[in-house]
Amino acid sequence: MVDKTDEMKQKIGDIKSSVSDKTDDVNNSINQIKEDTQDKTDDMQEEVGKKRTQAEKLLNDIMNTIKNKQEGVGKTLSDYTTALQKPPSDIIETIDSIIIKIDLPAVKKEDIEIGIEGESIDILAKFEEESEDENINYIQKERSYGETKRTIKLPSEIKVKEASAKFQDSVLTIKLPKIEKEVHKIDIN
Repeated sequence: MVDKTDEMKQKIGDIKSSVSDKTDDVNNSINQIKEDTQDKTDDMQEEVGKKRTQAEKLLNDIMNTIKNKQEGVGKTLSDYTTALQKPPSDIIETIDSIIIKIDLPAVKKEDIEIGIEGESIDILAKFEEESEDENINYIQKERSYGETKRTIKLPSEIKVKEASAKFQDSVLTIKLPKIEKEVHKIDIN
């Protein structure tokens, strides 16, 4: 009976050893799977990062191209629309006044309106279209006709009631006397 008990103990020991070996094998397999999964996850994240960087670069290139084209289109549109809307002007500031000179070729004095409001001045001019003969064929027509309004922000306060304007040789000259700012001196003790 002792032999059978020893034999049973031997078999139980072998089974325990076998189970322990299998447990170690399973744990090793699990660890290997975890490592492989982590490696694949790292590879996938790296690949996604590369794709994301490529996509961001592509999107930035597209946005920059659109922005550049938009600036070009805006400038082209501006060239067509600002010719009539904003006649060329000079704004001169002296010690006691602001002088504005605006070129208004082919405009009559009666077709000019000037309005001063707050810190800005509005100049409205009407460019009359020449009467067209039916027998005339324009090869090129660049001069604009219609109404144009120019609003200019003034750099300082002015004496509105003392403002003056003259129109000579297609140049409108507006003189706006500035309000003198009082400087208060403070005595130092």
